[in-house]
Amino acid sequence: MKPIQLKVPVLLWRRLLQQLRKRGGGKRESGAFLMGKPGSTRISRFICYDDLDESALETGIITFHAAGFVKLWGICAREKLKVLADVHTHPSDWTGQSNSDQTHPMIALSGHIALILPDFARNAKSSLTGAGIYEYLGNHEWKTWSIKSGRVKITLL
Repeated sequence: MKPIQLKVPVLLWRRLLQQLRKRGGGKRESGAFLMGKPGSTRISRFICYDDLDESALETGIITFHAAGFVKLWGICAREKLKVLADVHTHPSDWTGQSNSDQTHPMIALSGHIALILPDFARNAKSSLTGAGIYEYLGNHEWKTWSIKSGRVKITLL
């Protein structure tokens, strides 16, 4: 099985972490879609959930509505981008998938990668230490991967 690769420029990763911390305010989950050119493994842009759906973060957990996807697909079409992964934060060091995470994948396509960062991304720096990494298999089934597994290779450039 060919590994899934994602390449993330360090400066983009740091800006992403800054935005996740700012939007979550240390009190609520936040998240973003990670996008790149079709056929590429390099993430060239992110867009935070609440930029697409203003109410996505209001309840403390992420609730993303259909209108946000309409905006997302419009951006992807206009800028010739594809969603390569998504990332969201959890309040503690637990980065397992909640029931909501499992039953409501942000992108319900087999092979999609979802990342979960601990502690509202407060302590995240230039690595994915402590992150949860999940591959969507379809039918609300997921596979959990560790960085060490080699199946999902995420490189900060």
